[in-house]
Amino acid sequence: MTYGFLAGALLLILLGTEAAMRGAVGIARSLDMSPLVIGVLIIAPAASAPDLAISVRAATMNFPDIALGGIIGTCMLNLLFILGFGALLRPLASPPKVVFRDGGAMLLGAGALALYSAGGTISWQEGVLLLAAFLLYLALLVVTDWRRAPDHSVPQSRALYYSEGASAGPVGGSFLLLLGIVLIILGAHFLVGGSEVLARQFHWERSFVGLTLVGFAMSFPKLIATVAAAARGQASIAVGQLIGANVFALLGVLGITALVKPLAVPNALASVDVLVLAIATAAVLPVLAMRWRLSRPRGLLLMIAYGGYFAYVLWRQGLMPALPYLG
Repeated sequence: MTYGFLAGALLLILLGTEAAMRGAVGIARSLDMSPLVIGVLIIAPAASAPDLAISVRAATMNFPDIALGGIIGTCMLNLLFILGFGALLRPLASPPKVVFRDGGAMLLGAGALALYSAGGTISWQEGVLLLAAFLLYLALLVVTDWRRAPDHSVPQSRALYYSEGASAGPVGGSFLLLLGIVLIILGAHFLVGGSEVLARQFHWERSFVGLTLVGFAMSFPKLIATVAAAARGQASIAVGQLIGANVFALLGVLGITALVKPLAVPNALASVDVLVLAIATAAVLPVLAMRWRLSRPRGLLLMIAYGGYFAYVLWRQGLMPALPYLG
């Protein structure tokens, strides 16, 4: 029964995200919004809507470990596994603007999370600071991509893709948007509830379920989008999409969640996982700057790095045997 709830939750989240995105784009097109505005203010927030819904629902259900674990888990998946997998499919361009602008914002978010977690709680005041930094990031996106060709702007490229073909008008768009929001909220509710039940059944830490199951649910739409971008020959936007998703998670989602309810940080997350995320973020940026391209070998290294981290998380939960002592 629990597995059915979790599978249904993932399906609701996927369908809801797509419906909300299509509906919002349809409304925006009927209002003659520019592709840049659609990309920054419509598509990117819609893509991160499941992360927000899941995190807020977990926080309001008094499961801050699931909320924080999910944010850290999805960021690690996006940064190492999905980015590396995308490079294996097709080498990914990593333009300097994306590395410095978006990567810098991602590093700021990871550093802020590590700093705030050291205090044991992420307060609403710190949530305000994160949200303010997020709004500044959105403004920076608009300013730096203004008048740029779509080929050199990730938000515009995504907007043009979702605007291709028939698009819903204002009435149809409103219906799709409302339907998408409802599906995402229901999916988030079932996912958080099912994850907590699963943790109790197997005597797992809720933070472990957040880092793994919930993190995967948050990242699954990004994995599909990355594979689709590589298949369409639009690998140039994959790096920007994934780094941007982490910025939204670390600044926007975490900031709003802390505003709704301050988050107590479990010691295991504060002492290890947030630091690993900050270190991984700082390490990946120079890799992306190598010839401004993520090659297949370097993508494989990122996936191996995630495999090592995931193995550690399993070992910490007691799901992997300890290595024999050879001394």
